[in-house]
Amino acid sequence: MFTEEFKKKSLLDLRGKKKANVDHILVRDYVRKIDIGAFQSEYGFKQRVSFNVILEVNTDNQPMHDNVDLVLSYDNIIEIIEDEISQKRVALLETLAEKIAISCLCLDSVVTATVRLEKLDRGLGKLGVQIRRTKVQPSASKTNLNLLHKNNLVIKTKIPNAGLLFISNKMLQQKNMRYLKEFISTSTMTWVICLSEIYKEFSEMNPEADIEILTLSVAQNAYMLNKKFKNLKLARSRTEVAFLLKEGVNCLWCPTDLYRFSKNDGFLKKEFALGMACQLTKSLLMKKIYFFRQDELSDVLIEDMNNMGISVEYCL
Repeated sequence: MFTEEFKKKSLLDLRGKKKANVDHILVRDYVRKIDIGAFQSEYGFKQRVSFNVILEVNTDNQPMHDNVDLVLSYDNIIEIIEDEISQKRVALLETLAEKIAISCLCLDSVVTATVRLEKLDRGLGKLGVQIRRTKVQPSASKTNLNLLHKNNLVIKTKIPNAGLLFISNKMLQQKNMRYLKEFISTSTMTWVICLSEIYKEFSEMNPEADIEILTLSVAQNAYMLNKKFKNLKLARSRTEVAFLLKEGVNCLWCPTDLYRFSKNDGFLKKEFALGMACQLTKSLLMKKIYFFRQDELSDVLIEDMNNMGISVEYCL
């Protein structure tokens, strides 16, 4: 028969094993000058505040991988910080830390958020606060729990003044290349350009069985166009696409990892590259794909895209 001491020790061991594999994403010593403070002497000028955020993320259901699109981006943390400090002025670091923590908990896979804020200009040392919040916290207020709903998350996930342009091999012909060059050089928007498969024969393959070949054929097209457009950066993941667009840099999508379709994605009548572009559009929180008039789509394809929540607009 087990003794009570043995039972307690076993329980502690189990708890220890449960927490043995823990991943953290962190941003350290991110310093910004902001208007904050409760004292009259702190009003009217900005002071340096150091932001440190550590997020514990759930990786239980993730196999070993090296895919940047499957991990939480550091940029999400910085965007949350930037968004919160751009809001209405607050007096207390505690209030700002709470807002940052709650927004971080809205991100996928985040279990716990630890936020430390320190004023750097209030004396010889650092003065600050540190809080820790979890997704399931009985003591949390009803208002805070409501804020954890994803739709209420205030974060710059939508990329302003950016669009996705899909072009076929027809537009890569010498006689049509001038349209693309003129469009890129004169547009006031920032673009990610998605290409079709390099050969028509590839587009006739089965997307479910030949994903590797099809993905490589799209990437090869991107490499070839990159040689003609030195000012277009290659972006090998959705995360890199989003980063470049936010920086105002036009880019070519050059997928290097196998594209994973879910059962609900659909293949747009075996239009693999276009279907992949539709999924990229949705993951970037866009609702529209742009085409040149020379690449005008059939009504059937347009209807299929509309059913995916994506509309079509022609540039020229």
